[in-house]
Amino acid sequence: MPEALIRPFKGLIYNSRKIDDIGRCVCPPYDVIPDPRTYYQRSTFNAIRLELPLAAPPATEYDEAARTLEAWTRQEILTVDDTETIYVYEQEFTVEGRTHIRRGIIPLVKLSPDRILTHEETRKAAREDRERLIHRLKTFTSLIFALYDDKQKEVEKLLVSSEKELMCAFSDELSIVNRFYRMKDAGQIRELTTRMEGKNIYIADGHHRLSVAFKLGLPYVAMYLSDMYSDGIMILPYHRIAQLKSGGTLTSLLDRVRGFLRVEKIALTDPQKLKALIGSLTSGPKPSFGLFAKHDKTHVYILFQEKPFFKDKGTPESLRKLSVTIAHAGILKDLFGIEEKDISFVTDASEAVRLVNEGKSDLALFVPSTTVEEVKEVADHGLYMPPKSTYFSPKVLTGLVFYKYA
Repeated sequence: MPEALIRPFKGLIYNSRKIDDIGRCVCPPYDVIPDPRTYYQRSTFNAIRLELPLAAPPATEYDEAARTLEAWTRQEILTVDDTETIYVYEQEFTVEGRTHIRRGIIPLVKLSPDRILTHEETRKAAREDRERLIHRLKTFTSLIFALYDDKQKEVEKLLVSSEKELMCAFSDELSIVNRFYRMKDAGQIRELTTRMEGKNIYIADGHHRLSVAFKLGLPYVAMYLSDMYSDGIMILPYHRIAQLKSGGTLTSLLDRVRGFLRVEKIALTDPQKLKALIGSLTSGPKPSFGLFAKHDKTHVYILFQEKPFFKDKGTPESLRKLSVTIAHAGILKDLFGIEEKDISFVTDASEAVRLVNEGKSDLALFVPSTTVEEVKEVADHGLYMPPKSTYFSPKVLTGLVFYKYA
C-alpha cells in the first residue's frame, strides 16, 4: 500500500509551562527580516536565534544555533509534542478595510518529486546557508509554505468543523491575528488525510528548504499547506532594484525599450501617487511596468508592452508571457545589459525609491503581481520563474512548530 501524501507528527514546540507568551518568541522567515536585532531584543527565547543565528567567534553562526537548540531542549523551553497531530494555523488580517482569513494545515508531506511542484529558481548562496543550518540542527526551523487545489473547499470545511485544541493566539507587529491549533480527533485526522490524497502540492515559499530536504533524502518534511483559491491567499510583487554599468543614462535606457514598450512619463508628486501607479500596473497578455532612475528623481516612466519580447520558441509560452520574466530577463538583463549579481529585490515600492534617491541603487523596476493561476501553470509545466517572482503575504511565522527530523 503506498504511503499517504500527508501524515500527522509530533512537532517540536515551545513549552507553555515555561513560555507564557508565544507571540514574543516567533519571527518571520529569515529571508524577509531586515534587522534581526528587533527579534533578538524581543525575547531571550525568540526563534530568531535558531532561524537567523549570529556567529560568536570562533564558533560559526551554525554552531551557535546548535548550542542554543541544545540548551533550550535541555531546559525544556522546547519540547516534543506528546501527541501525533496535524496542526491548524489561521491568520486573520485586513487589506484596504476588508478582513481575510488564511487557514492552513501543518502535517508531514511525502517528498514525491512528481507530486511536489516548484515554480521558482533558487540562488546558490541562500541554498547553501539553509543547508548548513538544517544539517547542523537536524531540524527545520521554519516551514515550507505550499498550496493545493481545492475549489470545492472540502478540506477547509473540515478544518472549520473539526475538533481542535487552541495552543496559542496573538496579534503580531503587523496586527495580524494568529491562531494555532492541534487537531485532536483521530477520525478527523484520517478524513483529512484521505481528502488530501491525489492532490498536487505547489511550493509558494521555501524552495531553498525544499531543495535541502530532497538532498537529505528525507521521506517526509513538515509543510504549511493552504488552498490556493482561499480568500486569504495574497501575492505581492517583488520589485527589482539594480546597478547600471558605468556610462548608462536614462535616455539610453529608454531608447533600448522603444519598439518593445510604449513609454509614458508621469510626475511623482507624493507617496500616494506612487502607490496608485504601482496598483495600476497590469499583468496578462500586455503587461506594464514602472521605471524610476537616478537620472530623473521626479518622474516614474510607465512602460507598456507593445510587442512580444521572446521570439525564441525554445522559451515556453508560459514563461514568455509572464510579467516577471519580461521584467527580469527581458528588460533588465537583455535590454539594459544588467547582470544577475547586480539585481536585488524589495517588496515596498517606496523603499525602492528611497534606495535610488540615496544613491544606493541606480534604478528601480516596478512589476505587477504574479497571479496564483500563473504560479500553477508554470509549476504544472515543470518550469521556473526568475528568483523572487512571488511574495506570498502574510508570511508563515517561524517558531510555532519546528520539525526535528533526526
